Amino acid sequence: MAGDREIAFAAADIGGRAEMEDEHVLEVVSARPLRVLGGVFDGHGGVSVARLAKQRFGALFRESIASGPEIAFRAAYSALQKESAGMPGGAVAATFWIDGPTVAVANAGDAHVVAVAGDRTVRLTEDHRITNEVELKRVVGAGATIWGPYVCLPGGRGLMPTRALGDHEFTKIGVLSEPAVSTHRLEPGFVIAACDGLWDVMEPEELSGVLAGLSTARAAVERLRREALEVRKTSDNLTVLAVGVGSSP
Repeated sequence: MAGDREIAFAAADIGGRAEMEDEHVLEVVSARPLRVLGGVFDGHGGVSVARLAKQRFGALFRESIASGPEIAFRAAYSALQKESAGMPGGAVAATFWIDGPTVAVANAGDAHVVAVAGDRTVRLTEDHRITNEVELKRVVGAGATIWGPYVCLPGGRGLMPTRALGDHEFTKIGVLSEPAVSTHRLEPGFVIAACDGLWDVMEPEELSGVLAGLSTARAAVERLRREALEVRKTSDNLTVLAVGVGSSP
């Protein structure tokens, strides 16, 4: 990672799984003004798509950034979907671009980006599982069978996320690679991005309490890592990214 660990930091751990299928990117472009590009790619059915995203996302995003971050996110996700043709499995994604006082986010799946400011926490991304009524209606309308929390093909294979990169066979039952994209104002605090290895054991609203009193990205990541792995015993791979957001100069 380029840049100061006090500003931006990441940790990844195999957690309770037999294999590590997470990948991530975290690039500090500048400290003042704060410009940081980050992303968590949580693979399933193998690491191939997540690894492709790690290798290609930054370059693909930068190709279109002159048109604005929301367009750049959509273009990068679309290109990754095309480039992943023929690869096994897929990956959910949660990505962000911090540019001074704003953050643009994009996600496909159940990895998330959260903003923490004082005692307030806001999840900036959408949850793409069947607990989201809009997502459920789309996949059922496309012919998916629902079994427990899974969106299933006629042959029985299932996915928990309703959006993901890769997973080309599932596109015929409404599983999309198109991200939800939005832009938000930032206040001093932290931007946290993580896979469901964190969110399955910790609600976003808990972050303000867990991170209380911390001032650096490294300290924030280390506390969340310890809480998820050692205290709450997450059974999944764990990847956590943090960026410290200071007052505007």
